[in-house]
Amino acid sequence: MKKIILITSILLTTVIIAQSEGLRTLIYPPFKHCWGIYKGTESRLKMLLGRSASFDNPQGLAVTRLKRTDNPKDPRDDDELSAYGVNSGLDQIIYNVSMYKLATYGTSGSGKDNLNAPRGISADPDGHVFVCDTGNRRIVRLEHTRKGLQWVSAFGEEILIEPHDVSVTESGTLFVTDHERGTIDIFTYEGLHIRTLTGLVKPRGIGIDNPALTRTRYGDRVIFVVDSDGTQLRKLDYNGRVIATANAYDLVDGNGTFSYLALDFYNNAWVTDSVNCLIHKFDNNLEYVVSVGECGDGDYQFEHPTGIAIWRRFGQVVVAERRSAQYYWIGSDVAGFEIYMGEDRDGNRSAVIDIDLTDHGYVSITIKRDGNTVREFLSHSRFRQGSRTVRWDLKDDDGNPVPPGEYEFELYLEPTYSSYGHFYKTVVKKAVIDA
Repeated sequence: MKKIILITSILLTTVIIAQSEGLRTLIYPPFKHCWGIYKGTESRLKMLLGRSASFDNPQGLAVTRLKRTDNPKDPRDDDELSAYGVNSGLDQIIYNVSMYKLATYGTSGSGKDNLNAPRGISADPDGHVFVCDTGNRRIVRLEHTRKGLQWVSAFGEEILIEPHDVSVTESGTLFVTDHERGTIDIFTYEGLHIRTLTGLVKPRGIGIDNPALTRTRYGDRVIFVVDSDGTQLRKLDYNGRVIATANAYDLVDGNGTFSYLALDFYNNAWVTDSVNCLIHKFDNNLEYVVSVGECGDGDYQFEHPTGIAIWRRFGQVVVAERRSAQYYWIGSDVAGFEIYMGEDRDGNRSAVIDIDLTDHGYVSITIKRDGNTVREFLSHSRFRQGSRTVRWDLKDDDGNPVPPGEYEFELYLEPTYSSYGHFYKTVVKKAVIDA
């Protein structure tokens, strides 16, 4: 992989990462990927854009891999992202015009090249960028050309009152939440209004599944949206019917508040919680998986996180904060690993092994006694996210029954995405095998 520089000044703090222990659901990229740079601060932003530059009410984020900068013959450049962050307080977008240069777009106002309290943003690989120009009650369409972001058009003023977030699809449509009207409005790229989905209450962030970037089948199209003014996350079908709901008050002492969301390759929903300085992860059915972070400015800490964006193919994550932005990769961790005695379907004694992963991963299990390997039980087996049970038939590698006693079960986990080959996690459990 080539070294990259991402937007919003995700550039500055060097960190030495343990390659084995400490693997988390979100992990820092290896040093060779980005020179150990995973967090950008306001001081770095000033170095790149001038002394007057600052973070002022960061909001939505978008990342994409532009086709015009892609070399199909060189898979090593696939991690070179274009990213766009809404700096709402200054009515501008901060973005990278190249691997090594940042730029801004927008000035305060209501005309061409103007923005007014913008919120959400979305982009696609063809260079189309859409911004919720909230104060002007419109959607602004931009084009990312070799000269940078260029104005194309604005639309929606006759319908929208308070557009909050936007998500594009591979078919050339965009879905816009209107916080005031309690709707999701669907437009074409050209600004033609297709239809309105009603029944929401002050919706915020939105994410649309994209079969071009995920494992989702085309027949399973769904919408994820932050509803009820940040207290709920909902999964809807394309007709607006509620399929599943997750409540923020179920997570952190009843005071969680969801802001923006992003979907990963497996259509897990990642949602920022600005009040509790957390990022919550839910699976495709909105079952809670894990929360990452705490308040502060140290490792795996956030200060009022707002926007979040994921390049789904490789699991690259960007998070906007009050005065900085952070860059992560999606990893996998062991949420549960238990061994106990049981019986198989034929009534034979066996060791039951329960494994719970925070994300998809490759699992190997070696069973030892007195430091010697008894059985290479699993080798680089791909496990889905969540809980899974496997059984050991109490035989060694040669097929012989093992004697009773204490055994050591060593689980070796490797993540998928770009983090594969760079990080791993080892968990060891001891269990007594009886006769």
